[in-house]
Amino acid sequence: LEELRRRAEGVARRGHKLLISRAPLYIQKASLCKDCDFVVGYDTYRRIVDPRYYVPAGETLETTSDEQRNEWLSTALRTLLKDLGARLLVAGRVESDGSFLDLEQAPLHELPEDMADR
Repeated sequence: LEELRRRAEGVARRGHKLLISRAPLYIQKASLCKDCDFVVGYDTYRRIVDPRYYVPAGETLETTSDEQRNEWLSTALRTLLKDLGARLLVAGRVESDGSFLDLEQAPLHELPEDMADR
């Protein structure tokens, strides 16, 4: 809790607004704060574009094709980025071997052009 407080104060000191939420999914966070920017790390973005978080009721990952999973993900990302107006600013990270991972070097999911803002 103290670490969260320290980080929040740092953001507020720079004049930025900050929303702290217990909403587990970014689509839920974006519903609370439409047209917001979310600064996330590469690993968090990896989870955001993981289809397992978007499985419709009555479906399973094991019984569906990659095409269906990509459709679920694209639908969720369209809701997040277009309908709710969220923007994801993704920071890269340094691997233990010294290499740098970011969306240019190691893209995780190809966004349709109307959703990608590079």
